[in-house]
Amino acid sequence: MSRALQLKVVCALLLVMGLIAGCGYHAVTPRGPLADGKGVNITLFTNKTYRSGLEGTLARAMVDEFALRNGNVLPREKAQLELVGVINSYSTVAVSFSSQNTIKEYRVIITVQATLREQQTQKVVWKGDLSESQTFPVNQNLALQQNAEEAAAVKACRRISEDVWVRIGEAY
Repeated sequence: MSRALQLKVVCALLLVMGLIAGCGYHAVTPRGPLADGKGVNITLFTNKTYRSGLEGTLARAMVDEFALRNGNVLPREKAQLELVGVINSYSTVAVSFSSQNTIKEYRVIITVQATLREQQTQKVVWKGDLSESQTFPVNQNLALQQNAEEAAAVKACRRISEDVWVRIGEAY
């Protein structure tokens, strides 16, 4: 057998072995308590922070995330599960400074405790503490500064919602 033919045979064998072994990807299937189609009611989290309206922002993010991932978000009367929680803290900290020692960026940090439980029995299915942060720039215009902080809080709430979904799935 010639060298070129041997090389072609080896390459063909490697290709076939690669196809047989696959690449490690698999179909994404829902796992955990939400995979059964029980439906979940997402309530407003209790807000223990000075930041008003944060509970609404987080609730919208949770509903969007669970609906996007086919979490079957339902009203309280129809859902078998409920997601409840507490927003424990909201803070902003300076994270970068200019050469004149003025603040250039802040970071929003939000910490929550979330609990997924069965509505009828109140049995806790999953419980976790989560924290997310998002950096935003300083602006001399106060309105733009507040808009940037609000956008950062929305982004942090989205990440918390993603984390809740992932952690509920990982628990099973």
